[in-house]
Amino acid sequence: MSCRGLRKAPEKTSEERYDVIQFLGKGSYGEVVLALDKATGTHVALKLVKKTGTSLEAFLGELVVSMFLSGHDGIISTHPGYMDSPHHFVFTQEWAPAGSLDSLIQPRVGIPEIMAKRCAHQISEALGYMHSKGLVHRDLKPDNVLLMDKLCYHVKLSDFGLTQLSGTPVPPMYPVNMFMSPEICQLQPDERIVLGSYVDVWAFGVLLYVILTGCVPWERPLAGDPYFEDFVTWQVHAGRIPPPEIWWRFSRQAMEMFVLLLRKDLANRGPVGLVTSFLDFAWIAENAPQEDIAVVEKEEDVAGMVHYAGQVVVLEGEHEYIVVENAGDIECIIVSQSDSDSIINTVLLLGDNATVEMDSQGAAAVT
Repeated sequence: MSCRGLRKAPEKTSEERYDVIQFLGKGSYGEVVLALDKATGTHVALKLVKKTGTSLEAFLGELVVSMFLSGHDGIISTHPGYMDSPHHFVFTQEWAPAGSLDSLIQPRVGIPEIMAKRCAHQISEALGYMHSKGLVHRDLKPDNVLLMDKLCYHVKLSDFGLTQLSGTPVPPMYPVNMFMSPEICQLQPDERIVLGSYVDVWAFGVLLYVILTGCVPWERPLAGDPYFEDFVTWQVHAGRIPPPEIWWRFSRQAMEMFVLLLRKDLANRGPVGLVTSFLDFAWIAENAPQEDIAVVEKEEDVAGMVHYAGQVVVLEGEHEYIVVENAGDIECIIVSQSDSDSIINTVLLLGDNATVEMDSQGAAAVT
């Protein structure tokens, strides 16, 4: 993966060669935009990396890794060469027309299991390819899985800005996030750990939980996070105590898969390819709790509905309440009652000056 021979395209600037169509995404590194290549008439994604905070060496490192991995069908293709502007280094990649996996995930619902399995299979193959080449992604999350279609028949791994060779001593990463493995999160500022595929395996397990549930399993995999501590305690005593409640929706086979991916003992974690052994099993249990729907036996007072924020609340035998949340405050409760001819809606306002407009289909907009 040498940078030798890789040079800046001299013939045209990025402004001359491409027509920028729309903004696609932004991060601490810079941004990604959709553009039309004037020479070929094709759509491409331009990755603009800010020169402030990024050395040319670091930029070229990402570019070389991205090009090196481009031959795999499950990895986004990167074009050779690069350009620059006064403030950015620029390289070109294929465009993923359906966006990122993150855009499909419905909060507290996730995506359908069949689509999650398609993603799992393809991501495991892409990561397995990277690992076979001695590379560790280090930043696996739904934002970095791109979709060639909305049904996840073809997904591609992207963003190799943090990718490094396995065996490299690495320092802590900041800020800590839910996808980081515990051993990375626990590093002190002056400590280093030898990088390995175990980092991606852990992140893969967390990613699968997120896309199947639309929730996060913990905020940070550290002592002090109660959800993480509960999971580790259950893992230590598996077979003697039930799993934590937030894991009850999964089948026995899915829990076996999660344990293999999310072992706290990194030496016994993974590999990512093990998910293929579980694709023929159901991952969501038949009796899984429906966390997005709550059934109550009798009408509660308005204040008592607050803990149902964001849920559909069914008053048994009568009404359906949609509790609408705005910036953390409960603005209103929409009460729907239907008959053969029409939908009758009553609105109980909780927020100051909150109003709700209903369209002909019964959809609500809170202002």
